[in-house]
Amino acid sequence: MTMDIGPQYKQDDPFKAAARLHQSKYRAKFLKVYYQDYGNRITEADGRALLNYYDELGVREALRERYPVYSKKRDADLLRSEHIPFNMLAPLACRPALMKHVLSEAFGLELSQSIQMKLEWAPSPAEEYLDDLTSFDAYIQGRDENGSLIGLGIEVKYTERGYRIGPSEARRVHDHQSTYWVTTRESGMFAMSGCDELTTDDLRQVWRNHLLGLAMVRNRDIDKFVSATLYPAGNHHFTHALTQYRDHLIPTAQDGIRGCTFEDYINCLQGDNEIKAWKSYLKERYLFEMAE
Repeated sequence: MTMDIGPQYKQDDPFKAAARLHQSKYRAKFLKVYYQDYGNRITEADGRALLNYYDELGVREALRERYPVYSKKRDADLLRSEHIPFNMLAPLACRPALMKHVLSEAFGLELSQSIQMKLEWAPSPAEEYLDDLTSFDAYIQGRDENGSLIGLGIEVKYTERGYRIGPSEARRVHDHQSTYWVTTRESGMFAMSGCDELTTDDLRQVWRNHLLGLAMVRNRDIDKFVSATLYPAGNHHFTHALTQYRDHLIPTAQDGIRGCTFEDYINCLQGDNEIKAWKSYLKERYLFEMAE
């Protein structure tokens, strides 16, 4: 059965257009199901059947443990990034050796004891941290060779770039007594000159996720926090944004901001035939070359 690729969205930037087309082709060629509205969206029935998720290694079980209820945006849109942490990271939870290897190779962290992972997670109660809805796509915690408790917050992006600010967030970023700015000052990690640039559309997401981890350090939940962004190599926005964000940190704090591409992450996966099959799925599902 040959499936129609389906309509695309003419206002996409070049990378998003290529990603949408790739996901539309994946739906048509591999899932072999009909589209809804655009080629990258599956029907509600297929979304509820969890076709947006890998069907092995506990991925779908991890999704339903975290989100028991269907969401059209998360479960039926192959292009949005909300599903990707489950497909890319959930299998690590029950595989400590692979988890340790990935942390070292992809994120530059050497953790050897009591490594734990939570998906779509934030510390609570929120009012003791940033008092907002900021959360980590994935949060990993473990001890280093010195016994220090290290937290790694991972933000997963696909086609996203910067985003426009909403009214509630605008009030916080413009109020220098808000939890955002209090945490920024108290951390001692920022070169305060020019810090207003942290509120720009390009940097604000990185800043908020970093601050949530710094609030955990302040509250003595962990000894050290590392903020990482996982994104496709073709999305150059985050390569530039992470470099720009580091420039607002004092030199000794810059190592706490890290980036890893989908390509590097997937390439470091290694293991038995189950892991090889998962690795092949991730390559087929998310990696593509931009047309010249």
